[in-house]
Amino acid sequence: MVKTNDLLLGSDHRGVILKEEILSYVSPENDDENPTKFNLAIIQNLKPHDTKKSVDYPDIVKRFAFYFNGYSHGILICGSGFGVCMAANRFKHIRAVVCRDVYDVEAARQHNNMNVMCLGADYTDPDTAKYMVEAFFETKFEGGRHKRRVNKLS
Repeated sequence: MVKTNDLLLGSDHRGVILKEEILSYVSPENDDENPTKFNLAIIQNLKPHDTKKSVDYPDIVKRFAFYFNGYSHGILICGSGFGVCMAANRFKHIRAVVCRDVYDVEAARQHNNMNVMCLGADYTDPDTAKYMVEAFFETKFEGGRHKRRVNKLS
């Protein structure tokens, strides 16, 4: 049996364009043979879907955290990634990390069992984001001494 993954996406108004790029990457509209990448069973894209209406990242993250309980992976995006990350880590079931490149993603997955990747739309181009998303789904948690440390977070 193949393990499936779930993805919850959220952003403020500054992250909408990058969020849409990531959504198109993980669920391409014109690929009938492979409707989603990374064995995604569920993809949910939270509002906003419009760059013109300003929204506050704490409000987006609060809604994201409410839905995230059952998801295996989450991506949050704001201008820097810092705001959504700080807000997300206030919820005990979320281990969020701001990532700027693939190496950050791999380390955060391997050592910290990151389940929410936070991106800065002002710092992350769509091509880099695609590689980062791939690393997010492909990199596994190492466990061992890292498991003991991650367990102390809850």
